[in-house]
Amino acid sequence: MTGAVVTLGEALIRLSVSDGRTLANARSLELLVGGAEANVAVALARLGKRATWISRVSRDPLGQRVVAELRSHGVNCDHVTWAEQSRTGVYYTEIAPAPRGISVVYDRRGSAATGMSIDSVDLSPADNAAVVQVSGITAALSDSCAETAAALLARGRASGAKCVVDVNFRAKLWSAEIAASTLRPMCAAADVVVCTGEDAADLFGVHSPSAEAVGHLTKALSAPTVVLTDGANGVWLGHEGRAEHFVAIPTNTIDRIGAGDAFCAGLIA
Repeated sequence: MTGAVVTLGEALIRLSVSDGRTLANARSLELLVGGAEANVAVALARLGKRATWISRVSRDPLGQRVVAELRSHGVNCDHVTWAEQSRTGVYYTEIAPAPRGISVVYDRRGSAATGMSIDSVDLSPADNAAVVQVSGITAALSDSCAETAAALLARGRASGAKCVVDVNFRAKLWSAEIAASTLRPMCAAADVVVCTGEDAADLFGVHSPSAEAVGHLTKALSAPTVVLTDGANGVWLGHEGRAEHFVAIPTNTIDRIGAGDAFCAGLIA
């Protein structure tokens, strides 16, 4: 094995308003790059790990910006497939103090990544990977994206890689019912499943993170290891019939978007 972590997903252009502003009254927007599996790859690269990101990217200026950004952090993007006539997904964010909190508006319909399929992307890096990682966000983009994510897991497993699935449910992308039915077989094919307490309740009917809850979730998903996160209350780890609780490290939140991706990268590392 090469020791690389291979991820598959969409990276988008993120346009953020300044503090205290809203999209309705913003006069300027900050341009960043974000996306669940891309965030994981970047975090791993910055931790000194070898990371490869697979995707289908529009060959427009924004798509080129996405790939240049990931490469600048040391992520291998050599297996990206370029789409000549497509577009790059965008999302807009407002981050404000309570009670407003975070608001996200997606504009990704018809993006290059939503057209990912088993035939249109290069999954060969999974053949020599140490770890392959996907998330529920990619599976939500289209039926072909879900099939491609499942195929990457199967290919990684066949070559001996560890498979990691981050449930990462987004209600703006699909319903809880469809998400649960799609993600259950992917989770069953994984070595490690990462799931928030909220997603465990919404998708799998497992409430209130605890030793009992992580045990129920492990059985429900047929996964050898389940990591059930509970924000500032820490993490429950379910493995081989045992449950263990880890206390959260106190932090000050600067930008909550991508925090779960950073956690997933740390766990893999």
